[in-house]
Amino acid sequence: MKTWTLFDLARQTMIAAIYAVLVYIFSFASFGLIQFRIAEALMILVFFDKKSVVGLTLGVFVSSLIYGAIPLDLILGPIATLLAGIFMMIFKKKPILSMIFPALFNGVIIGYVLTYGYLLGTLGVTMSSVFIGEVAVLYLLGLPLYLVLKKNKGFLEFFDQRK
Repeated sequence: MKTWTLFDLARQTMIAAIYAVLVYIFSFASFGLIQFRIAEALMILVFFDKKSVVGLTLGVFVSSLIYGAIPLDLILGPIATLLAGIFMMIFKKKPILSMIFPALFNGVIIGYVLTYGYLLGTLGVTMSSVFIGEVAVLYLLGLPLYLVLKKNKGFLEFFDQRK
């Protein structure tokens, strides 16, 4: 991630926008105690370009801002995504294992936010519900999406760094 081109900036902006739009479209499932945030399936983009963690983190911030999240959520939500993305990059050669990190970081961090920021339940309940929702999205949507996209030449060209 040493150099950034205008194309990199545009790509990250598109990723952030797609994330925010998916949260908007599926808002009924993106917030609250029971979360099934479809946009989290986009975490697989980290496997194609590590810079994608920037667009994903920005997307989390923008979607939370649009929906009037409390300051604690505006700070910790993007941090959870950033940490998950970093760990996914570290373990990207093992995508099935790597996909657990968003569930772990969001489960703990967002569980904390839901309990102490929004008063939605005990810490055990909030952490568990966010973790389960993340696992469902990442393994039921994200993994099949990754398996399809890694074979798609047009998609791979979008992330080709030799342009």
